[in-house]
Amino acid sequence: MSHELSFRGFFDLARTKWRTFLLVGAAAVVLSTVFSSTWFIKPKYRSTAVVYPVHLTPYSTETRTDQLLQLLESNSIRDTLIQRFDLMTAYEVDTTARGGYFALYNEYKDRVQVSKTKLESVTIDVVDEVPTRARDMVNEILHQTNLLARRLQREKSYEVLAIAKRSMEHERAKLDSVEARLNTLRRDAGLLDYSAQVKELTKGYVRMLQSGAPANRLAEVQAMIKEVEEKGGEFNELSELASLFRNNYDRMISEYERAVNDVTKELTYTNVVVYPEVSDKKVYPVRWLIVMVSTFSALFLCFVLLVWRDQRS
Repeated sequence: MSHELSFRGFFDLARTKWRTFLLVGAAAVVLSTVFSSTWFIKPKYRSTAVVYPVHLTPYSTETRTDQLLQLLESNSIRDTLIQRFDLMTAYEVDTTARGGYFALYNEYKDRVQVSKTKLESVTIDVVDEVPTRARDMVNEILHQTNLLARRLQREKSYEVLAIAKRSMEHERAKLDSVEARLNTLRRDAGLLDYSAQVKELTKGYVRMLQSGAPANRLAEVQAMIKEVEEKGGEFNELSELASLFRNNYDRMISEYERAVNDVTKELTYTNVVVYPEVSDKKVYPVRWLIVMVSTFSALFLCFVLLVWRDQRS
């Protein structure tokens, strides 16, 4: 025969069945303590690092911190850590089975967390059964992040270097072409300094006229003046071009050297504020919480079953 449900009925049930509740509670405490021990659940330890981004060039509206987060979440860093620390074995995941890598990546994602703080720094948390491995994984993440950022930066720098090299070689070719023609004029026409040579030849010709020099000597000087005048325009133009090309070439050399420096520089891209350490206190499992929740759940289930039985009687 069913009984009406009421708080008084619940109280009477608890008072009359207290031994049952005590037995169930004690059993729940003992069993949850045993099953939450290291025999059944391996303890996990956390290692943490806090870093600030440096030497990063943000794109669009993102911040340096956002870019660092993207680098830290790179699958190349994840795959490197999986191989270097043999996480397939450590996480007991069979990657040859169907969906093996999916399970492995999910396990990695659960254990490795990166997050942005309100102070624009980045926190890296790694949880692992081996505290030294957790610390080493954080250090390796930082190292691989520097390598990845450096590789990405160098890929762009190599493009700039190739452009700078082509520009430098182009300016060098133009300068060599002009210098070759100038050398020909210097050798064949004897042109070294157009203005000075014309001035000196004119002075010499005037002096020869005043001194009554022979006609053949005057003709020779006139021929020299005429040749200088004929080649002088080209010589002047080429000299100005040579000066312009030389300045451009010097500028291209400076740009090329800057590009070489960008390619060869060894920068780090994280300033570590909190260094990862080997933890001596586990973060999982929280045994008191497991015992409390398990005991409460067992008592509640016992109560529900007793009420159900009482209603059916």
